[in-house]
Amino acid sequence: MTDSPGDDDIPEVLRGLSADEAIDPVAVVSHELHRKSTGRRVGEIIGSLSVIAIIFIFVIPAVTGSHYNDIWEQMSSLDALEFAGLSALWFTEMLAYTGVLVNALPGLRRPQALTVNLAGSAVSNVLPFGGAIGVGATYAIDMSWGFSAPSITLSILVSGIWNIFAKLAMPVLALVLLVATGSATGKLLVPTLIGLVALLGAIVMLSLVLRSEALALRIGNTAQSIIAFAGSKLRRQKIPQVADSILDFRHRSIGLLKQRWWRITIWIIAFNLIQFLLLLSCCRALGIDNNTASWVEIFAAFAFARLLEAVPITPSGVGFVETGAAAALISFGANDSAATAAVFLFRGFTYLLEIPVGSLAWIVWATKRSWRSPQL
Repeated sequence: MTDSPGDDDIPEVLRGLSADEAIDPVAVVSHELHRKSTGRRVGEIIGSLSVIAIIFIFVIPAVTGSHYNDIWEQMSSLDALEFAGLSALWFTEMLAYTGVLVNALPGLRRPQALTVNLAGSAVSNVLPFGGAIGVGATYAIDMSWGFSAPSITLSILVSGIWNIFAKLAMPVLALVLLVATGSATGKLLVPTLIGLVALLGAIVMLSLVLRSEALALRIGNTAQSIIAFAGSKLRRQKIPQVADSILDFRHRSIGLLKQRWWRITIWIIAFNLIQFLLLLSCCRALGIDNNTASWVEIFAAFAFARLLEAVPITPSGVGFVETGAAAALISFGANDSAATAAVFLFRGFTYLLEIPVGSLAWIVWATKRSWRSPQL
């Protein structure tokens, strides 16, 4: 994929690759891995593993007051039927997210969406700062099925924005529910209002960008001025062209979003709802009943955990998510060991299980030659 008139449409993760390499996810992942020096990549891995070790050896026992023998005993109490039910709920959650992907990338089929989602997640869950590598794998797999780089870029942007909205909305909703049910003090009212204003502001901004070219240009120029001012104070030489990026996003996305925004919204809600039900089910299966922690309080822990997944130091925020979610449940009154075991069980499905299952998704991609096609 050498320089050509259409180079502006080539995503950064594919630059420098030939056309054949760009549709080979192994080649793309290898290329992305080598974009950083060996020393830096090794340093990131060692640093990330060190943070994870410190959190699991020292921080989690100190914060939760639980011991790993007790946690394992709690998790071992599950019978085969309960585990099967939790597994089915996890798989339903993954199927729900295919609804987001097939609507963000028209023409993508649900089995393909499940495959590319699991394959990309497996990569992202293994390496620190692995998000870019997972994105590279997504590009290569989708392009091997005939999708163009611009359409994949748009799907990644749209699904990413909707995921951000969901992660911002859930803590706000959780705080509202906590205050409304008396599970929290009025001190949470101010952060609830701030979060609500931030979320509504982001939604209004996106709506205005899509409403008209003039509004999009005005918003872009305002953002450009703010960033240019901040860049001058920080003495940054290179200032991103925000206005151009906003207009380009509008031109690319307006047709897709006018037709499919509501479907994407429904499926993103369904995905997060089922994932919350998975955490709720893990808690109830391990004896955390409604008197110990209500569904509202468990939802608050879930919303907090989803935010912590964005911590880039460790893959999918591993360590930070477990500590934060378990501490939240314990603060609401759940038993130390049961709360920590419930979170570990939940993360076993939403983080650990995605690695081996994602490996199977790579095999599916490699063997399903019938899915390969010329670029759509």
